[in-house]
Amino acid sequence: MKKTVALLFLAVLIIGCGPKMAKQETLDALAEAQAALEAAQSKLADLQAQKEQLQARGAELEGMMSELQAEMDDLQAKIDARCAK
Repeated sequence: MKKTVALLFLAVLIIGCGPKMAKQETLDALAEAQAALEAAQSKLADLQAQKEQLQARGAELEGMMSELQAEMDDLQAKIDARCAK
């Protein structure tokens, strides 16, 4: 009899302490957080692509500036040569 009572008590204890289902509120908050994470990851990918485009454009503009500076230097040298005559 004592073994049965102890076994019954142990079973109640195990069932009472067993895994419980998450509350719907917790599941909703988790789903919302997951959606926010996915949106943030998408935004990050878009911003990284935009950053790469801007860096490429910056490199292109730097090249153009170098070409224009060389052209300006060449023209200044021609002006100086003609004015020195």
